[in-house]
Amino acid sequence: MNIFYDYSAFQAFYSGISRYFHELISRLLDKEDIDVHLFMGLYLNRYGLDRQKNRCKSYWGLNVPAVRYTGFLRNFINRKLWKFFQAKHAPGGGKGCLYHPTYYNFDGYDAFDGLPNARIAVTVHDFTHERYPHLFRKGEETPKVKQKAIERADALICVSESTKNDLLDLYGHQYGPKIRTIYHGYNDLSALSKPGMPLPSAPYFLFVGPRHSYKNFDCLAKAFASSPALKKDFAVVCFGGADFSKKEKERFADLGVAGKMLLYKGGDDVLAVLYKNAAALVFPSFYEGFGFPLLEAMKCGCPVVAGNSSSVPEVAGDAALLFNPESAEDLADQLCRVAYDSEIRDRMIKLGRQHCALFSWDRCLEETLRLYRELLQA
Repeated sequence: MNIFYDYSAFQAFYSGISRYFHELISRLLDKEDIDVHLFMGLYLNRYGLDRQKNRCKSYWGLNVPAVRYTGFLRNFINRKLWKFFQAKHAPGGGKGCLYHPTYYNFDGYDAFDGLPNARIAVTVHDFTHERYPHLFRKGEETPKVKQKAIERADALICVSESTKNDLLDLYGHQYGPKIRTIYHGYNDLSALSKPGMPLPSAPYFLFVGPRHSYKNFDCLAKAFASSPALKKDFAVVCFGGADFSKKEKERFADLGVAGKMLLYKGGDDVLAVLYKNAAALVFPSFYEGFGFPLLEAMKCGCPVVAGNSSSVPEVAGDAALLFNPESAEDLADQLCRVAYDSEIRDRMIKLGRQHCALFSWDRCLEETLRLYRELLQA
């Protein structure tokens, strides 16, 4: 079985989508009857698939530094080189092959042209742009290229039932027979540690990832600020994302929590320590296709407080305290419950560790591989 993967997801240093393809491809390389053709192109990503290039049937990639204003040039070069890669390693336009694009190909609609005879599987991660268009910069073309990919696909992998329902609602039920819901796995960080890593002097709530738009970080800031008890006894730790902006610092000052908002950066070892010592992971997002931090936190014994929207209840199950992401008051109530009721906290930790066992990358691989085989046998 010949499977082709392109460069699209590897243009960022780290992302949930690139992690997904890293986990999938690295496991496929262990399968004796699978020939992986991986074109990473000029890439920024550092998950390490390049270290397994000798196990690929064909491979091309070159890690390059992130230089400001060079993204367009990098994509232009990648688009041209990807065509050469297809022509060389997929004779006959990919007949008998399967192509699984790693994203919706922002740089043009021609990504499929070199593989006109290949079977196409497209993973649909979410519909954030469609559901919250006002939260994104004008001119982003994700919905258009996504529609093109969905129309071209022979099979559609949705990462949650919530994503599947959004697809049917937005694009029509005629796509139903093409859809297969295959849940992501998650990365077990529980064995990682970083000896000597300094922690906040006060107990803290943890927020993971970027703080922009639909991630709804301001709801957490308002909820935290609204409770005198929480402000006195706790801090809020943000992991990842950009440095606090001037606007954010002014917002914290206005809320009276400037000295309580902390930022940590680093790798999975840092994140693991933060999970293990947090009073709770707070996940207030308005919309998620899946939500890796929910399961990572549960595995590390960290209670989860999450917004009751999109795929979050589906992924978190009964192991999280859910709240209305439109209500800072509701979030403050749930934070106080997990912070000051040890019985609730202990129950959440136990349920979380049981619940995350339902998800794994190995299961994701086997279900994806089953779909690949069905496509090529059709």
